[in-house]
Amino acid sequence: MKYSPLKELQISRIGLGAVQFGIDYGINNSTGQVSYEGILQILSFAHDKGVNFIDTSRYYGSSEENLGRALKELNLVDAFTVCTKLDLPKNYVELPEKALLQTASDCLEKSSEMLGLETLPVYLLHTYDYKKHLDGILWDFLVEKKQNGAIGHLGVSIANGPQEALESLEDPDVDVIQIPYNLFDHRWHKEGILEKAVEKGVAVFNRSTYLQGLLVMGKEKAAEKLPSAVPYLERLKGFVDKKGLSKKELIASYVFSEPSITSTVVGVDSLKQLKENIILYGSGLIEEDTRRSLESMFSDVPDSIVNPSLWDNKK
Repeated sequence: MKYSPLKELQISRIGLGAVQFGIDYGINNSTGQVSYEGILQILSFAHDKGVNFIDTSRYYGSSEENLGRALKELNLVDAFTVCTKLDLPKNYVELPEKALLQTASDCLEKSSEMLGLETLPVYLLHTYDYKKHLDGILWDFLVEKKQNGAIGHLGVSIANGPQEALESLEDPDVDVIQIPYNLFDHRWHKEGILEKAVEKGVAVFNRSTYLQGLLVMGKEKAAEKLPSAVPYLERLKGFVDKKGLSKKELIASYVFSEPSITSTVVGVDSLKQLKENIILYGSGLIEEDTRRSLESMFSDVPDSIVNPSLWDNKK
C-alpha cells in the first residue's frame, strides 16, 4: 500500500467510504446498509491490507456510531485516521448566530462521542456554503477548535465545482480538500486544482471514483436512472472493448494513477467489494497515452452528469 502525507500523518492511497455503514446509499447499490458484522469484517480486512483512512459524516445515519463501536471492539481506534464532517440542519441559514454556533458545537461533540475520539483527526465542512455563511463565523469557530486540540486537520468537502476549491486553497487554515474525481470529470485538471493543492501542501481526498456507481452501470439501468449519461457510457464501452480492457479496472486505475491525490475514498458495501477494490488498486497504473486518450474523449461531459446533485433535474 502506498501512503501520502497529511502533515505528520501518513494516509493510505485507498480510503474506506463509510456512508453505507449508516444508510442505504448509491444508485447502483443493491445490497443496502452494511450489517454490523459486515463492518467488523471490512475494518479487520482493511487493516490487514494496510488501509488506514476512513471517511464518514454525521449525515450518514448511524455510520459514526457503528464505526466507533467497531473500532473499539477490534482495538483499532488508533490504527485508522478518521475523517468526519460538520453537518448542519437544512434551515441553518435561519438560525441566529448563537444558536448556529451551538448547533455546530453539538455536531462536533457528538462526532467525538460516537467515534470515541478526543481529537477528530480530520474534520471537513460538508459543504463550502458553510464557510461563507455570516462572514465565515462557522469556519472561525472550527479554526479555534483546531487550535484547542479538538480537531487535528481542517478542510472542506467540495461539491459544486472548481471555484469552491480555488477559494478554499487560498485559505492558509485549509489542510485538506475533498473533491469528486473520476474519468468523466475533468473540471479539476482544466482549472489546475490538483497542481495548486500540491503547491500549497494541501492534501486532496477524492470520492466518486465510480460516480456513485454510474460508470459501471449497464445501459438499460443507466437509461432509467440518467438517460443523458448513456452516450458517454457507450463511448466508454467502445473504448474498453477496442482495447480489450476491463472497464472497472480502467476506471479505478485512471484515478489511482493521479499522483496528486492523497487518498481515494471508495464506498464499501461488502467485504467482497473491498477485496475487489484492493485488487483493482494492485492491478497497476494506466499508461500515459491511455490517460491522454481518456481525457480527450471525455472532456465534454457536462456538469449535469458529473455533479450528482443535478441528476434529479436531468433524468
